Amino acid sequence: MSFEEAFADSEKRLLCEAGSLAELLERLRSRVSRQLIGDLQWERLLLSRVRKLPATLAANPFGFELPLHAIRPKADFGVTVVGGSRSAAFFEERGQLPDADLSTAAIARLLSETTRDASSLRCVAGRGMMLEYDIDSKHHSAHIPPGIFLYPIDLVPAGDHPEQRLQDLGIVVNAVVNAAGWDPDSAERSQVERLCQALNPGTWIQSVGAFPARERGIRIAVAGFRKTGDVMGFLGRVGWPGPGSTVAATMSRLEERGAIARIVVHLDARTSGMGPRLGLSFIASEQEWLTDNRPWTALIDGLREERLAVPEKLSALSDSWSGTGVLFGKSGMFALLCGVHHVKVVVFGDRFEQVKAYVFMLLVGVAPTSRATRSGPRATSARSADGASSEE
Repeated sequence: MSFEEAFADSEKRLLCEAGSLAELLERLRSRVSRQLIGDLQWERLLLSRVRKLPATLAANPFGFELPLHAIRPKADFGVTVVGGSRSAAFFEERGQLPDADLSTAAIARLLSETTRDASSLRCVAGRGMMLEYDIDSKHHSAHIPPGIFLYPIDLVPAGDHPEQRLQDLGIVVNAVVNAAGWDPDSAERSQVERLCQALNPGTWIQSVGAFPARERGIRIAVAGFRKTGDVMGFLGRVGWPGPGSTVAATMSRLEERGAIARIVVHLDARTSGMGPRLGLSFIASEQEWLTDNRPWTALIDGLREERLAVPEKLSALSDSWSGTGVLFGKSGMFALLCGVHHVKVVVFGDRFEQVKAYVFMLLVGVAPTSRATRSGPRATSARSADGASSEE
């Protein structure tokens, strides 16, 4: 069975398993540490955000953004949607309803655009997108629009044909701006292009996104960094306003202990330049979507030693969020894959403001003839269609 066939089969079966993603998540509650997501926050997640989302979203990686620096056990939530899927059809149908809000209608239009073979957006960004939902435990957040992220394909402006690459990037930026409900801004677009022109060979634009409910800015993720010096050199060329000395020293210490295999840089391109906050995603292995927590040990120990995160949360992350298992459902057996995708630090000025773990879950339908055991499939990774990954 091909990946596409297996994915379609999992979506079909999940449609029969639960009436919503919230109903499905209720069955997974025992697998989520209450030190990471408390009961109040879990109920807020189910009631305000995922009770209206389809269970089919679990056929692609979905997951949580866990603030490791905060004592309170809370989380934000993210899902992957692929154009042409049952999940995409759900969003497109909702976006066409007379009472659809602006965000839902915009997401529907974006998904429809990615399914057209002749679409320039599909040629540049494929069919996958990420939606990130902020979960506000103090206020009702059901109507806060999610963050929207697209993933350009082979967008390496530092390589051959740089002008064409910038044009391709412009297509993605325009799509994100339209989906956020914003007007085009030529100064903002110039800052995005400046960022791209600051890239060295070996680095590339990984994602382009926006949070419609936050201060305006195009969130650009740049991948391909492996050394602290390369990151700091890029930040200097692009004009990030932070001093960065403390950041560089801390990253160097983590690098020396072998805690970081790859680094992704996140910046907000604004009309006036790069935003003051800097995101740095640390990835502990060359491989993504790991269900083994051992590659993360050095980074978790490093964060504890640097006193950047709550020790109890680091222990809960290490002990409870990786591995494979089996979920027995109405339509048969599903393999459940869980793991840490990346750990992100947010820097403001010359201090670490936040430390967050981005963790994922994935349900894969297991054929009756498969030799599945309680430990689940032997595969150590899972990729979503068209390369969309957990994000900001």
